This record gives sequence, structure tokens and C-alpha cells, in this order.
Amino acid sequence: MEFDDNLIYAFILTTLAGLSTGIGGLAAFSKHARKSKYLAFGLGLAAGAMIYISFVELIFGALETFKGNYEEESEAYLRVTLYFIGGLVIIGFLGVIISWIADRFNISKENLAEIGTKKLDSDKSKSLYKTGIITAFALAVHNLPEGLVTFLTTIQDINLGIGISIAIAIHNIPEGLAVALPIYYATKSKKKALLITLAAGLSEPIGAGIAYFLFFENADPEVFDVVNVFVASIMVYVAFFELLPQAYKTGHQSHSKWGLIAGFGIMGISIALLA
Repeated sequence: MEFDDNLIYAFILTTLAGLSTGIGGLAAFSKHARKSKYLAFGLGLAAGAMIYISFVELIFGALETFKGNYEEESEAYLRVTLYFIGGLVIIGFLGVIISWIADRFNISKENLAEIGTKKLDSDKSKSLYKTGIITAFALAVHNLPEGLVTFLTTIQDINLGIGISIAIAIHNIPEGLAVALPIYYATKSKKKALLITLAAGLSEPIGAGIAYFLFFENADPEVFDVVNVFVASIMVYVAFFELLPQAYKTGHQSHSKWGLIAGFGIMGISIALLA
């Protein structure tokens, strides 16, 4: 399987998806940053796109390949199920680690929206700055598998990679806001807040580099089908356990719902037109 033509595009798309955290960083400087109606719609849209791609394209495609490789159809279903659940367990443990870091340093994303309304003394500023730094670290760890997702999908199908990178970029925006907001209000430095936010996003191209060295040099078609199921499990986890809950917490459930439906529709139509 030849992926050379898509390799450069894969790195570019992964880098752009990671740098979208900078959009969230810029939003932290606006007094309208916490108006969440459009954020709820965007999170729903990203979740819908990820869910559609995962089940319709990646898992279905891997299942068809496994059916051709094994005599028993049940074995193909079993392998896809085990790879999918295994991926969910792995990314779930990563989520536990990130949550532990957040709890250890008393980081609560739900409280970040109140930051701009309070005057901070020196101690609170230091605490807030630490919150931003640890959130940036957690985001960097979280972004590594997303970089792997974007890279591995793009080198196989550039059109599908574009769709995934857009979905990941949308969901990186509020994460960038969560990093930049406490750092900006603690330091009053737009430059520092933006640079730290962008640094956290750049872990996605690092994830792409890891994917390259692990998989690209010895690209076996069946290995990529296994990776596709794992990629799908990451996106399903992000959609169901991060994007949708975060969208609903904004209080704009209707916007979240229509964003989800729009994500399904946009990805379905795009795949049909580009097929």
C-alpha cells in the first residue's frame, strides 16, 4: 500500500488541527468568549462528524476486510469488537490519568467561565497560573492520540482525513480556551497565554510523528484495519464522553442536538460526494 503522496498532507492537516487550539486562545481575550450558544452547536457538530466517520467508514471498512480474511464471519465480528473495546479501555485509562492530574491540582473546567468576573490577589493569580499550566500539560497528553488519528487516516484517504481534522480542530477550540483563560487572567499577558496554548496543541503533530515511526515504514493492510478500529474507538470516546457532555453543560441542549445532526449530515454527504 503506497502512502507517499499523502504523507505531507497528513502532517499538514495534523499540525493545523493542533494549532486550532490557538483559536480558543484568542477567544480568551474577548469579553464574549463565554457566550456558549455557538460553542454548543460546534461541539455537537464535531461529535456528529466523529461518530459518523467512526461507525460508517472506519469500523465498517475494517469489518469488510476481516470478513475476507477469515473463514468464519463471526471471527471477523469478534476481532472488530475486541479491538474497539480495547481501544476504548486504553483511551479511558488515559482519561483517568488526565482527570487525576486535574483533581490533584484542583483544576475544574466548569469554574473557568467565572474567571473573568473576579479580581485576583497575588496568591489567586499564582494558583490560576498553575491551573493553566497543568491544563496545558493535560491537553498536550490528550492530543497525542488525536494526532495519531488524523495522520493515519489521512495517509490512507485524504478526503476522510480532511473531515477528521476539521472535527478535531472544532473540538480543540474550547480546549484552547480552557488553557488560555486562566493564564491570561493570571498574568495579563496575551502573548504568554497564546504561546502556551499553541505549545499544547503542537503535541498533535508529535502524535503524527509517533504514528509515522510505528506504522508507516512497515505498512501492512491488515495492521491498518486494526489501527482504523482503534482510531474509531478514540473518536467515539471523545464524542460521547467529552464533546457531548461539554456541549450539554453549556445549557444549550437544542443547539447541541442540531449540531450533532448537522455533523452526521455534513460528513455523510461529503463522503458520498467525494467517493
